[in-house]
Amino acid sequence: MNKTQFYTLSGALLASTALSGAANAGTIGRYNNGGFVTTALAIDNTVFSTTASTANSVIIGGAGAVDRDFGMSYNNNFSGTTHWTTEFTIAGARFITGTLTTANVQILVASQGNAATVASSLSGTVVCASVTSLVDLLVVNDCTLSNGGTGVATGVAHGIALTGITFNNASGLATAGASVSLTGRVYNPTNATQIFEASATGNILTATAPLQLRVTTGTSGTASATTTPTAFTNLSAPTANSLSLVLATVTVSATGAFGATLATASASASNLAGTTALTVTSSILSSAATRSVSLVATAGSVTLNALTAANFSSGTVTFSITNTVWAGGNSAQVVVQFQGTTAIPAAVAGTVSGSVVYNGYEQAVTLAGTTAAISQGGFRAEVNTFNASTNGPFGSYLRIHNNGQVAGVVTITVTNDDHTSGAALGSSFSTASILPGSTMQLSAAEIEGTTTSTKLPAGGANIPTASRMGSYTLNVTGPIVGYVQHILFDGNSVADLSGYRNSGATGNQP
Repeated sequence: MNKTQFYTLSGALLASTALSGAANAGTIGRYNNGGFVTTALAIDNTVFSTTASTANSVIIGGAGAVDRDFGMSYNNNFSGTTHWTTEFTIAGARFITGTLTTANVQILVASQGNAATVASSLSGTVVCASVTSLVDLLVVNDCTLSNGGTGVATGVAHGIALTGITFNNASGLATAGASVSLTGRVYNPTNATQIFEASATGNILTATAPLQLRVTTGTSGTASATTTPTAFTNLSAPTANSLSLVLATVTVSATGAFGATLATASASASNLAGTTALTVTSSILSSAATRSVSLVATAGSVTLNALTAANFSSGTVTFSITNTVWAGGNSAQVVVQFQGTTAIPAAVAGTVSGSVVYNGYEQAVTLAGTTAAISQGGFRAEVNTFNASTNGPFGSYLRIHNNGQVAGVVTITVTNDDHTSGAALGSSFSTASILPGSTMQLSAAEIEGTTTSTKLPAGGANIPTASRMGSYTLNVTGPIVGYVQHILFDGNSVADLSGYRNSGATGNQP
């Protein structure tokens, strides 16, 4: 925005000068119902990105807004006839000059010996001599409790609050995450080099997007290899025999950021007029196995929007809903429903993106959320006493048969078969795709990497030459329905050692 914007903090302006050579003691924060907190006040960033005339009317603090009066909590206790001056510098905005007086100052009084609790406040009009307001500097001059009237002498000044102050040049708050900060110091009004204490810089205002859109990745699914008559037509996980999967959960909630009046949160259940657009991308959406995709309210499982295959055949689906469904911070799930007759393919995690438009303001939303992934389950088998290529006269061969309906790639891991070792040899490797109804046969030399094979696109296990001896144990896994055989052949005779095969989770196979 090109125009200068003005923001009032209980009638005073804020500035920013460096403090050096002074130990930190006091604390910047705000007074909240008689207590002191250091959390910054969240301001709706859209307040500062609208017209200058609207933004200029924002007053921070003031009557009836004690939780939004900013200032400094003293580390020292100033009592009796002690005189002190408090100076504030500002970053992220500027003070409006020439309009601030001691009427914008409150001195917080605590009981003697109990400085952590603010007992009452005194108007700076009574306690302090004057206020000097510059562009980057606000000085509350020469304060003393001795001017405060009957009973004040029994307490101590433990803090100062600025009420009804307007800031200008704060257009940076139009960006969520930007802040306005104060730094303070307290010194002897008759000797400015005598510093009583100094504060670290503290944020008093932080611009926040009034709505937040969060994405939680759904639990990944596994397509069951044992489905009949066609494998992978339903899921075995996260729910057995299921035809639906939650890809992601989306939550839209208000952040509690104040609007232009600083009285209520700018985004609440009563003013969420507008729309939310969500775009979900996943390869599972372009699969013929997918019947529909729905956005379902978590509370009550109410379907907000259901789309059929024609809406997402490209692998991307977009939902558009009214913001009223998010009232109270509700969430919704992106649910994919499968046909039950077509094999569900494997799918890597997809993405979810979106934007929220409310009350005419569009909130830019950056999402790190992803959708659930899907894998195909399958068989697991183990082959023992598998001879190395150097261990004759019988050579070992591994036969992998796919008797399912879907082609798949199988992974093989080799370990030392010796009972004193069991160490992994080389690295796991994958075969070429094995078509339904077909068998792949691999020799020991191919598995070791001794012989190059077109059946193994990336090569075998590449077992070190010195380890290519004795017998191996082979672990075979893959997203297919099938089984393995261990065959011995010496050039003349064939022996089937499949009895020495462990099929894993499904028990021994003959």
